[in-house]
Amino acid sequence: MKKHLNSSFVFNMLLLIFSIILVFSTRNNPFYWDNIIQLSVPANWYFETNFNFFYLPDTIATGHPTFVGMYFASLWKIFGRSLMVCHLGMLPFVFGLLLQLRKFLKNINIKGNLTVLLIMLVVILDPTFLSQLSLITFDIIQLFFFFLCVNLILKNKHSAFAFCYVILMLISLRASIMAGGLLIFNILFNYYGLNKKIRAKDYLKFIPGIVSLFLFLLLFKINKGWVIHNTVSNNWGTSAKYASFYQIIRNTGVFIWRLIDFGRLGIYLFFVFFLFKTISLRKFQDKTLKTLFLIIITQFIVLFPIIVIYQNPFGHRYLLPIIIPTLVLTVYWIKNYTKFSFFGITFVFVVLLSGHFWIYPLKISQGWDATTLHWKYFTVSEKMNSFIKENNFDKKEIATFFPNKYSRYLSHIEEDKNDVYKGVVFKDGYILYSNAFNVSDKVIDTLYSKNSHWKLVKKYSEAKIFISLYKKED
Repeated sequence: MKKHLNSSFVFNMLLLIFSIILVFSTRNNPFYWDNIIQLSVPANWYFETNFNFFYLPDTIATGHPTFVGMYFASLWKIFGRSLMVCHLGMLPFVFGLLLQLRKFLKNINIKGNLTVLLIMLVVILDPTFLSQLSLITFDIIQLFFFFLCVNLILKNKHSAFAFCYVILMLISLRASIMAGGLLIFNILFNYYGLNKKIRAKDYLKFIPGIVSLFLFLLLFKINKGWVIHNTVSNNWGTSAKYASFYQIIRNTGVFIWRLIDFGRLGIYLFFVFFLFKTISLRKFQDKTLKTLFLIIITQFIVLFPIIVIYQNPFGHRYLLPIIIPTLVLTVYWIKNYTKFSFFGITFVFVVLLSGHFWIYPLKISQGWDATTLHWKYFTVSEKMNSFIKENNFDKKEIATFFPNKYSRYLSHIEEDKNDVYKGVVFKDGYILYSNAFNVSDKVIDTLYSKNSHWKLVKKYSEAKIFISLYKKED
């Protein structure tokens, strides 16, 4: 017992040290991708208005609850407005999530230090998960509460679950979808895992969370006139539109692509083998695999139909509640139920590691917040920003693209709100382009054509990620 406690303490300390090193090494990484509009914008608005108002103006409201934005604004009020404060604010959730994952493995009866270590390494190695751990994002916060709630279900702690479930419901709309999957998981887990017992009292713990979300949406509707999808601002004009049949088919393909992307192809090849094996046996080989599969399938049930029926694009991070338990299940199954476990785990490691270097051709959009390659974008973009300032280029004449078009006041938490590229593409004199931007084919064709009227002024490149400044020739 004492040896077990010591090994658990050492493992947890290693997770803490890793979390501190990761947060410290990425402390200067700015708000990135959708986190600018979903977190930085509301946080800055609450900070500037001194929390005098609760509901964001329609021009910047996304429909998500904004309590996480309030959290960062509160930290700024106490410790000062800076990126460092934001990353330190993420540290409890980075470490907390890794700790909950460690406890999750224990609660589903995964034993053996080597097996636990292998699974945790694979999960942390995943490019999408590691990328999110390094960002200022509510995805890590909601994943922390998601796995905390899973653990509380597995440990049958109703009161603590009810409290945490309320928080999960109110982090974001996507978190509330994940929370819906937890309700279905709890039902199936009780039915298939606990002698087919379904008792009403076991589900009272879900009521406070469901009521809290209902009240939030009701009050939001009363005060704003719309709910979930912003139907007022043109910034989100397509977010509420349903996809056509062709778009649903396309979204389904993208959904699958997001699952296997960035080195997870190896994981899902073995996951398919696991499915065939389970079907052939007509049963799961143990309760651990059954529990993991129930989590995967219940999250799929709630996420897939909601994601694919809308025109609104979706990112890899949306699927982490499916991806993470799939990683756990696959490594556990390879380790315990295959004759080629060494080869299988080695193959999974190598392919997953290669995912950190996957770059698609310029005309194929890529989820840059889902790969650690975006760290190199931060490096080259800072060099370019210094070059532009040192050579007195006017940013009003430089056109650029998402996510570089937001002011550094919002992305880098600097003081100058006017430090922003304001040029119009093809109309003004300069274009700032990076292969870490997902731009239209027209932009790429124009800049790279043999007869292009755009001359390269400066280019910075690192690990195949580049950023280039072009000038229009007369």
